Amino acid sequence: MPATGTLTFTELKLFLRDPASTIVTIALPIAIVAVFGVIAKPGGDQDPIMTYFPTMALALGLAQLALNLTPTTLAGYREKGILRRMSTTPMNPARLLTAQLLISIGLAVVAAVLVILVGHLGFKFTVPQNLGGFAAAFVLGCTALFAVGLLVAAIAPSARVATGVGVGLFFASLVFGGVFMPAESLPPFLVHVGDYTPLGAAMQSLRASWGGTMPETLHLGVLGAYTVVAGFAAARLFRWE
Repeated sequence: MPATGTLTFTELKLFLRDPASTIVTIALPIAIVAVFGVIAKPGGDQDPIMTYFPTMALALGLAQLALNLTPTTLAGYREKGILRRMSTTPMNPARLLTAQLLISIGLAVVAAVLVILVGHLGFKFTVPQNLGGFAAAFVLGCTALFAVGLLVAAIAPSARVATGVGVGLFFASLVFGGVFMPAESLPPFLVHVGDYTPLGAAMQSLRASWGGTMPETLHLGVLGAYTVVAGFAAARLFRWE
């Protein structure tokens, strides 16, 4: 466990040295909620924009971090031979993936807190009305998306391949997940497909809890299934080189 903590701290320092990653992970969601707060002018507790724009900002930041940055970083380590050198130490794939997961979830929590505070205090967005449901949706949404991202990282032979796969998953998730447009504006078949994608299930769960209701069991179950299946596959299929 101390080795995992040391690795997590080292990886966090490396992440924070890259301004672009910090901007995409933390600054982008805050900028989105601020820009749409000015444009949309939230007007009341029942206004759909109260749940759409803050959760869209969170979902976009999560997807960027989980499907783009994390796979590219780990695959880049493999391409540069860093993972091969790690394989000669007592380090194992589970510890490395755990360290990446802890960093990603920690950054996602920071981004979520800032989005909620900036959105509420600066632009009158409501805060999540069902805190228990929001916590469940956020945690499961994080673990599901990062499990998928770690699976891509586990098998991609190079950073270029990881980036290509990650970008493809990212944009497909935005289209089917109700991030580009609110789910109520999408054709029913897109919404139905999105229910079974990690980003779509996370988006719908976050919106439901933000509006004061408990997320649907289907969406929480989908997120749990992605977490277990993709996480297990990532640990089993991980290659040092």
